[in-house]
Amino acid sequence: MIAILISALVLCVAPAQAMQASLAELASEHRRLLQTIEDQTPQTPYIVINTHDNQLLLRQGDAVLRQATCATGSGRKLEGDKRWHRWTFDTPKGRFAIARKVADPLWIRPTWDFIENAEEIPVFAEDRRRFQYGVLGEYALYFLKDFMIHGTLFEVNLGKSITHGCVRVGSEDLQYFYETVELGWPVFIY
Repeated sequence: MIAILISALVLCVAPAQAMQASLAELASEHRRLLQTIEDQTPQTPYIVINTHDNQLLLRQGDAVLRQATCATGSGRKLEGDKRWHRWTFDTPKGRFAIARKVADPLWIRPTWDFIENAEEIPVFAEDRRRFQYGVLGEYALYFLKDFMIHGTLFEVNLGKSITHGCVRVGSEDLQYFYETVELGWPVFIY
C-alpha cells in the first residue's frame, strides 16, 4: 500500500515540476519578447499609415499625437502603348523614413499622367508641360524618391483608396505634419 502511495505521489510531483519548468520558460520568453518590442520601438515620434482604413497617425510610443484621414494608392493598373508603359498604383508598404520636406512642391508630371489624360507624351524631360505648382498642396514630406505625403485639390476624396501611390491628407493636417515631423522620423505603412 505504501508503495502505491509513493508511486502516486511521484506521478503527481513529476508533472508539477515539468509544468513549473514550462512556466519559467514561458516567463523568460515573455520578458525576451517585451525587450525586443522595446528595442524596436522608435525613440522619436513616428508615422503609421493604414492603407486599408486610410488613416494616418503620428504616434509617440503608445500615444497618438495626431490622427488624419488620408487617401492612398488605388491598386489600379495602367498600360500604355509601349511594353515599358505599365504601372500599378499602390502605396508602398514597409518601413521608411522622412527623407525631405518641401514647401510649395513642384509636381513633375510622370508619363502615366499623360497617358491617363490621353495627351501627347513630351519627348524631353525639360518640357514645361511636365511641371505644375499647386497640385500637391502647400507641402510635401517625401518618404521615397517619388512617394510622399502631400495635399490634395479634392479633399472630398480623403478616406478613399484613389491615389497613384502617394498619401494625400487635408490642408490642416498637412500643415501640422510639415511643421511637426522631422527628417529621419520613421514611417510605417501597411
